Amino acid sequence: MMTAQIPDEFKDLLERPIYATIATIMPSGQPQLTEVWCNYDGEHVLINTARKRQKEKNLSARPMVTLMLRDPDNPYRWMEIRGTIELTEEGAQDHIDELARKYANVSKYYGGWAPAEAEGKETRVTGIITPTKVNAFNPPVRLHLIKK
Repeated sequence: MMTAQIPDEFKDLLERPIYATIATIMPSGQPQLTEVWCNYDGEHVLINTARKRQKEKNLSARPMVTLMLRDPDNPYRWMEIRGTIELTEEGAQDHIDELARKYANVSKYYGGWAPAEAEGKETRVTGIITPTKVNAFNPPVRLHLIKK
């Protein structure tokens, strides 16, 4: 399957500290949705989780994913990324620290965002998402009609 491109005018949704919603498939076939931190390397979207969490179990069994990002400044502007995912432990600790700097403005995930005593008690994994389909929407919006 061909890799889909992220439209230039929507890359900011991956560059800014915007929470993404990731959809995975449970063993029963029911979707599971989780809020995640993510970043973009120019080709792949990267997320981070820990081994033995439901999301990791779902992705290990069924390496398909849908990620949804919505612009917090304009809720009518969004991007959906469908793709395949590869999980790797290599560099995953550095990656979660990078995400902690982006989203929480702390230098380290453990001891900065998560309790320091949790470090070493779980195995981090980076999920490397290869986009296969991207849907993005940015209609002309009459901002005065949006209820605040």
